[in-house]
Amino acid sequence: MNALAPTRLAVLSLGVTCAGLLPAQGDAYAFAERQPRTELERLIDSRMPSVVKVHGASGLRTILPYATGVVVSAEGHILTLDLVMVQRDKTRVVLADGSVHLAELLPPETDLGVRLLKIDPAECTTPLVPLELTDDVPPNGTFVFSLGNAFRLAEFSEKLSATFGVVTATATTGLRYQLSDVEYDGRLILTDAANNPGHYGGALFTLDGRWIGLNARITESKETNTLVSAAIPVADLRAYIERYTGDGPVLVVDDEEEAAVEPGYHGIVLFDHGGRRSPPAYVERVERRSPGRDLGLRPDDLIVRVGRQTIRSCKEFDSVLAELPAGSEVEVTWKRGTEVLRGKMTLTEAKR
Repeated sequence: MNALAPTRLAVLSLGVTCAGLLPAQGDAYAFAERQPRTELERLIDSRMPSVVKVHGASGLRTILPYATGVVVSAEGHILTLDLVMVQRDKTRVVLADGSVHLAELLPPETDLGVRLLKIDPAECTTPLVPLELTDDVPPNGTFVFSLGNAFRLAEFSEKLSATFGVVTATATTGLRYQLSDVEYDGRLILTDAANNPGHYGGALFTLDGRWIGLNARITESKETNTLVSAAIPVADLRAYIERYTGDGPVLVVDDEEEAAVEPGYHGIVLFDHGGRRSPPAYVERVERRSPGRDLGLRPDDLIVRVGRQTIRSCKEFDSVLAELPAGSEVEVTWKRGTEVLRGKMTLTEAKR
């Protein structure tokens, strides 16, 4: 990794320096880390403790097991994208000091495609530094910088990468990720600050240090067929964050329990034979004359989304379908080899 150090220092010459991949031991590093010299460097350095590295599960060539997250409460809440790699008992957060923490998964916000993680603040050697929530959506031409773990260059206490650019637009537009359309149809902050793989879930800032957006995945514009770096505005994330950090209004729950829902029939049997961890939602077989067979599913297909809910395991698939009664029409997205397919099926009352 030392061979990469000159490149890292050159790329991050505006204030982010290389601290190495291994814990410091004497003169283990090829280059000594220098202190910030300019006001911008000091600003970037001050935001570093609030942006963390996130590592999760993979196993598939197209799924990267690393991303970035943002500290949003002193109690250990971390906001990141709701990516396939984020799975129970496999998701870890690495703080700026290099310490590694197993993360608890909170319910996702499926409309926005984000999820809160929770780590134990008592296990942190230094207090967590949450970013302040803002409602500002900057106008076009605003200079910005983005912090994230680009290409997984940062490990342990090594500092994150910073990219710079301007806000090019704030729009709701037709986008697609790989071969499937992006579900999020709210506002996006479009910028030319490169949102490289690993930056996903990182933070977008103005040059006065305001946190304005959570970095989305690299997407492709349908109108221009160009790759787009974008961020979800913090203003649109506030309600979800405050729901779990305790800063928002108290949620009132009706004491009267709702009647249990009788799940509809779909006829999809997944390759799930128990074990401590639920495996990915691969199809083992599809019963004849069933909604799943009409949909066109085949053995070995990998189900990745049901409606707006990302599916990472057989357990998540069963949990989502268990809440849908007969007559429900649901859109299913699945992978067959390198091809991404999508279709709708209507659940029935019983096996036909």
